[in-house]
Amino acid sequence: MDVVKIAQELIAIDSVTSTSNAAVSRRLCELLQELGFETETLPYIDAHGTSKVSLAARRSPVIETPAIGSAIGSLATGDAAVGSGGMGFFCHSDVVSVDGWNCEHGGPFEGNIAVGRLWGRGACDMKGPTAAALSAVARIARQDQTAPIYFFVTGDEECGMTGARLLAEQSTYYQELVVQNGVGVICEPTTLNVVNTHKGGCHVDIKSTGVAAHSSTAEGKNANWQLIPLLTFLGELHTRCESEARFRNESFSPPTMTMNLVIENCPSSANITVGQAICRVFFRPMPETDWQFVLDELVREAQALGLEVNQLPPLPPLSTPATSPFVQTALHLLGQSTPQAVSYATDGCCFEQLSELIVIGPGNIEQAHRSDEWIDVQQLLRGVDVYQRLLERYATRKGTTN
Repeated sequence: MDVVKIAQELIAIDSVTSTSNAAVSRRLCELLQELGFETETLPYIDAHGTSKVSLAARRSPVIETPAIGSAIGSLATGDAAVGSGGMGFFCHSDVVSVDGWNCEHGGPFEGNIAVGRLWGRGACDMKGPTAAALSAVARIARQDQTAPIYFFVTGDEECGMTGARLLAEQSTYYQELVVQNGVGVICEPTTLNVVNTHKGGCHVDIKSTGVAAHSSTAEGKNANWQLIPLLTFLGELHTRCESEARFRNESFSPPTMTMNLVIENCPSSANITVGQAICRVFFRPMPETDWQFVLDELVREAQALGLEVNQLPPLPPLSTPATSPFVQTALHLLGQSTPQAVSYATDGCCFEQLSELIVIGPGNIEQAHRSDEWIDVQQLLRGVDVYQRLLERYATRKGTTN
């Protein structure tokens, strides 16, 4: 399986997160089945009424070995050894908007190669890494496989992670991986460095309602006035989050939850009083911080002021201990000494049940979401090698001799 050709094929299928990902999911399902996977299709409707799909897949060994039989037999007790239940890749099929695309090497869905780079929306985040994971599986002979290999592809990672939440709730294969104490790799771009922890995300929308009217009359009621006490509170809370030790984690850069707010007015003309105002608040929880207090205080204050609160399910941070067996094994296999912490979030926020979970993928997050997104072809090829080594350790006979 040619990783570059597969990446180009996936890039060519428009799956911007505001639209359906059904077409790219169909092709991924075909590729997985060609590699010998059994597949689960998990359809859902997103918050805007658009049909989406998440995929779950499993490739079992041709002949079950005693070690794997023991792991599966331990499902009732949950005492399987770490990694004995196999390995799973976690990817997402949606990509960010192509508005403002400006690349001299081609359009967002062309997947052209120039100056040693593959260009296109999703080349880095994360159709390129997905292709690398598929290509790595293709290198594993079925007769050498001694543990299950799982493959998960979610929708909506770029806008709320609904697909990942539903996959964790509904997928039989995901629950197998968890109970069998398997290991998981989130294929986000990390320049192939082992990442064991990242920030999460909390979204809260707070709405005030007024009356829209011509501003020269006394008929209107500006909804913004109701928000002023909340904004004062948010300013004070933000200052505390930036300065107090309980809200900081120095492992990250920046070491704070970087609270951000946006105010939307409707209508927004200066000669019409604002009939509705929405304050959208977003902050990034970190491990070992009191982020739940921040969320609770924000919601409590808004409700006490009589404002309407719409809160998305919080996305907790990923935090796999640096001392965990999988982290240490991955570091050893890849010749690295220390895992990294990153400030962005991944679907890993939704997979808390999986105790052995890391993020590692080809490409640099700085190349993602750009108006000229790209990934270095050599990095893509190295990604296949890295994923192959991990698969050999956790899903083949070679793993039993390490």
